[in-house]
Amino acid sequence: MPSARERAERQVARRRRQLIRDRVRTQSRIKAELRFNGVRLPEHRGAWTRRFVEGLRHLDCESPWLQASLESLLAQYEFFSPQAAHLTRLLRQLSETEAYRERVSVLRSIPGVGLVAAMELLLELQDVGRFRRADELAAYVGLTPSQYSSAEKVRMGRITKAGRGSLRATLVEAAWHLVGRDPAARQHYERLKARTGAKRAIIAVARKLLRCSRRMLLNHESYVSGFARS
Repeated sequence: MPSARERAERQVARRRRQLIRDRVRTQSRIKAELRFNGVRLPEHRGAWTRRFVEGLRHLDCESPWLQASLESLLAQYEFFSPQAAHLTRLLRQLSETEAYRERVSVLRSIPGVGLVAAMELLLELQDVGRFRRADELAAYVGLTPSQYSSAEKVRMGRITKAGRGSLRATLVEAAWHLVGRDPAARQHYERLKARTGAKRAIIAVARKLLRCSRRMLLNHESYVSGFARS
């Protein structure tokens, strides 16, 4: 059971993630509203820049009522970004405190794991030593595959999705970064992908990354390339 202090600190990461989800939903509403009313969106890839958002304000909506609705949605969108940035700064401050400094350094030695991902893991899990086995931790997060048994064989199915959805998403995102930066992890992913498909393969990498992170935190050791053999 986390302490009152740990629960309060955890809310910083949870609120930040909530704000980012709200911002993404607002983006979707803006795009859906414009498309429904026949207004063509400018070509754009990646994160919305300030220049792109300003360009949306100058779209020819024809109707002043549609323009007013768009302005309202854009105002909502622009509210979320500075709020999320503020909470990111708070996470950075937390990461520099004695309670987290060393453990953040351990996790950030993993290729592709940044400060936010490291803090989300630590704030949600706190002391990984409370999980006696790595499998217990994987089940807690919801990265344990379901099983379908018959008289002759056991088939592994999709993950159960019990557990912490936001933490699971953080680990999957970190797994993609790791696969792109560590040749051993990439090789492990490609081998699994050939047998099970891309989705199950990246989930397996995320599960292995979680087990690896637990061991690193318990042993106070940095990441060593050779992930697939760990």
